[in-house]
Amino acid sequence: MDHLDDEHSPFRIGTLVMGDSFVDRTHTRKHLRANFRSGINTVIISPRRWGKSSLIRQVALDMARERNVRFAFVDLFHVRTEQEFLERTTEAVIKALGRTLEQRMTDVKEFVRGVIPQISFGVDPQSEFSLKFDLPNGRRSMTELLDLPERMAQAKGVRLVLCIDEFQNIAHLPDPTGFQKMLRASWQHQKAVCHVIYGSKRHMMMDLFNTQSMPFFRFGDLLFLDKIKRTDWVPFIQGRFASVKKTISRETADHIAMRMQDHSYHVQMLGHASWLRTNGRTCTRTTVDTALKDLLDQHDALYHRLVDDLTTPQLNYLRALLNGVEKFTSKDTLRRYDLGSSGNVKRVTDALENKEILDFVGKETEWIDPLFKIWLEERYWGSRLRMV
Repeated sequence: MDHLDDEHSPFRIGTLVMGDSFVDRTHTRKHLRANFRSGINTVIISPRRWGKSSLIRQVALDMARERNVRFAFVDLFHVRTEQEFLERTTEAVIKALGRTLEQRMTDVKEFVRGVIPQISFGVDPQSEFSLKFDLPNGRRSMTELLDLPERMAQAKGVRLVLCIDEFQNIAHLPDPTGFQKMLRASWQHQKAVCHVIYGSKRHMMMDLFNTQSMPFFRFGDLLFLDKIKRTDWVPFIQGRFASVKKTISRETADHIAMRMQDHSYHVQMLGHASWLRTNGRTCTRTTVDTALKDLLDQHDALYHRLVDDLTTPQLNYLRALLNGVEKFTSKDTLRRYDLGSSGNVKRVTDALENKEILDFVGKETEWIDPLFKIWLEERYWGSRLRMV
């Protein structure tokens, strides 16, 4: 375990979590290492902020000493065209397989075919460079670039793990289905490249990979990421406080995880806020509750804007959910909460999922932001919550 000074937070928020800041997932990490060594394509699906990106980075760290395995990371968050997809992927592969600027330049000349690349460099040319190119031969140029990771990996005698985040954004491309067919046709024949695909919108990922008519149906090993268990959170939280020479009881650590419903990002966030509020050496239940109040204060304006963007039926549905309603289409619930028809309930739930407020996992309903749930209960409705 690392030992940090009193001015250094032992929790990580807003960045990828690795090393001592990463929590367990031992079995899943073992599963992924086996997949990557075996060349098994993998799709990871879970609600937002459950730690998918951090998990892949941690597995890459686990395998860092394996010289014949390299990881390339592509983020499709801002990608809106096929050309941008190919540019970002090619750039990531060149970076992953070339350690020096000289190696990367040589690889561009040798492997980038069918286009004339334009290379630009950042402040540190050894680590910061980007590629742009035109596609003069249209689809033929695309095929050449899609095959580039396989050609490079085979030439260098390595297993390349191509990690693609925010993959659901492929749905925003001009011809999403056609491009997915191209990707599938190329990727399914690659032997030196293993693809791991994940994204932050679970329902869109489900549509891409779990729908029989879609090109990526049964593309590889489909993993549904669970929450980190409370039994893992409690010792982790205690260990992080110990790393800065502070203490927290098992009961108080459990309280942090419970209030944030075991959501990875939010447990780290409340842990950080509780550390900031800890005077002396011991974090108490009162400390955590004060820290939670701080977070609600900080998010108050944001949550008010979020509520302003919701329709009355959407707010009524959330109110019914907080009141423990399970049968939303019953006549009594439709009447009491003014939800209209049962068909309208389906439209409401689709909207709340698209707005990333709720996620529906099987028969369970997950709040994507558990702090927003608390804010609705305690500040927006408060004592009026059940007055329906």
